[in-house]
Amino acid sequence: MKRQELPGQTTDAASADSIQMKEATNESPSRSLIILLAIILSCLSGWWVSTVRDAGSLSLPYLRVDIAIVCFVCMLPLVILCSDWLFRIFSHHSPPLFKLVQIIFYTGAAGILVMALTSKSPSGTLSSYDAWESIILRPVLAFWLLMTLCLIEGQISGRGKSAESTFQQGLLIWGLALLTAILVPAIYIQSRVDEIVTTVEESLGSGRLGDARRLTREVCVLAPWQKISGMPAGDLARDLDRSCYEIERNLGYMQLEAKENEEAIYQRARLLTILGNRSEALRLLAPWKDQKTVSPLTCQLLGNIYQQQEQWEESEIWYRKSLNAWKRLPHSEQQQAGIVSAWKGIAFAERKRGNYEEAESAYLSALSLAPAADQHFLLAQFYEDTQQTSKAREHALQAMALNVDRYGKSGQKLITSLQQQHFGCFNVWRGGTR
Repeated sequence: MKRQELPGQTTDAASADSIQMKEATNESPSRSLIILLAIILSCLSGWWVSTVRDAGSLSLPYLRVDIAIVCFVCMLPLVILCSDWLFRIFSHHSPPLFKLVQIIFYTGAAGILVMALTSKSPSGTLSSYDAWESIILRPVLAFWLLMTLCLIEGQISGRGKSAESTFQQGLLIWGLALLTAILVPAIYIQSRVDEIVTTVEESLGSGRLGDARRLTREVCVLAPWQKISGMPAGDLARDLDRSCYEIERNLGYMQLEAKENEEAIYQRARLLTILGNRSEALRLLAPWKDQKTVSPLTCQLLGNIYQQQEQWEESEIWYRKSLNAWKRLPHSEQQQAGIVSAWKGIAFAERKRGNYEEAESAYLSALSLAPAADQHFLLAQFYEDTQQTSKAREHALQAMALNVDRYGKSGQKLITSLQQQHFGCFNVWRGGTR
């Protein structure tokens, strides 16, 4: 038999549904406000990180704008759950203790903001203690500031005055919120560390010790267990500090001599470039840029500086001037090495500008003068970028054959990348399995 509902029961059910809908409607604006304020706080933390980085210091514990925003946003679900628990249950069971908790959070948040805005961020290499402390501070600071924000919003919106709710979140929801707060930022930070390590290795290969030192310091804070080129990040940071200190001392001696000829200026600008102070190097070289006869080394250094600043057109101009200046000199090993270096600089600038035919021609010109492993691997990377898989594989194999110690692993990695990107290309698979 079909169960019949009494009119009163129907009315009560409708009233209950209506109350639930009203509660959901009343909670929706407050929840949206929390999310909006949390996003604003995340952006402000990222802005603070960027201001400290622009000043040349390490902005602990987040270091980078994107890391700060990710840590704050991922902490938001857990903070919302905790604030709901405080307002729905704890504030009704023990109001005096709840007030004490509020005071603790407000005082702590004020102290955090004062320290962030007034303290001087470190610019030197940190100890392992500082690095592990930074790892702990990242989630703690995000939780503390966001919780304080939620408590303030709850008082303003009146969530603390609402009736006690029997609604409770399950362990699954709490577990997911906790994983989001801890695990997602950790995975993201490790991916950024891997990118930084690659950049450090490239900077070391090109002699940019200042850039390598700055990035290695960041690795020491973000992942102190990380290794770079088989060496612990902390050990490499200390070695780079010593090397850069020696360069800075030599630079100080040169400045005391106060020689103003082109060779002396070039040497000082070269050391500044190694340290990563490219703006000062350009300022020193500015008087020689307008000279009719400029040393090929000066032209090459200018091309290198503009390349590091990603000013590709200026970089190409100065590398071509360097090429022409080298060609006017008598034949020698230094002259041939200078021409090869100029062709490689031209090729890289053309590649970045999207002029792939000119870039290929420049790379081949360098290869014809010096058929070494370095040139073959540069061509392999170029052909990989331009989707010329057969040529990329061929030059990668030649680089590996000429210098297996340096290009054995990187060459195999490039071939593996080609196999993954071009799954249906039989030639790549056949060449990669030789």
